[in-house]
Amino acid sequence: MKPDFYNSSKRTNVYNSVYIYKVISLIILGVLTIILAFLFHKDKDIFHQISDAATPAFFVVVAICLVLFVFSILFDFYILSKTAYIGRHLNKMAYLDHLTGLPNRYSCDLLIESFNNQMRLPNAGFMLMKINNLDSINSANGHDNGNWLISEFSTILEDVSEQYGYVGRNGGNEFIILIENCDSTAADMFLLDLTKRIHGYNEMNVGTPIEVAYAKVLNCDEHFDSISDLVSLGYKKIRELPLKLS
Repeated sequence: MKPDFYNSSKRTNVYNSVYIYKVISLIILGVLTIILAFLFHKDKDIFHQISDAATPAFFVVVAICLVLFVFSILFDFYILSKTAYIGRHLNKMAYLDHLTGLPNRYSCDLLIESFNNQMRLPNAGFMLMKINNLDSINSANGHDNGNWLISEFSTILEDVSEQYGYVGRNGGNEFIILIENCDSTAADMFLLDLTKRIHGYNEMNVGTPIEVAYAKVLNCDEHFDSISDLVSLGYKKIRELPLKLS
């Protein structure tokens, strides 16, 4: 999935706007300070004459306000930097799967719904994938090894899908791929690239070999009026007649 789909937040944008405002304010304050220092150096004789007399209370108040203003900007600068970081972190947590870094179930729902329009739907391609040997790995080697396999497959899937479309982990052992303007050629090219990457991974013997089962549904063939019908057919196919990458 493209980063801008899930990595945007109105709250974070507000924080960043105020953050920038504070930076600009601090810069302006610095410029004014430099100007005052220059004027003082230029007319220091006049200032020395004033300094011989008692300092007016007005000047004292202005000086105190100036110090408080500087402190306020610096303190707000610190608080806003922390708040913006927290906002970005929470935003990513809301949209990303913590194990794989892929868009999570909520993001997948938003993505699927975004294809439910007349621009994307007619030529939408939907694929549903699962790691076929995950259950046996969990049983034989434990869930830690199963999670490692999920993470490795997710990295491969995200890398390959970048030039084709959108990918997400729809919970558990379910990975969805949605491709715009997808015909059989585009779908086959994606599957071929993914197969090559998985074969390369398995030949490296860095861990348990990955076996992938999948279902493919192209709306250029099915002509559904709703994206949910396309997705439902994909789930039906992977239950009843799953295909395997080979």
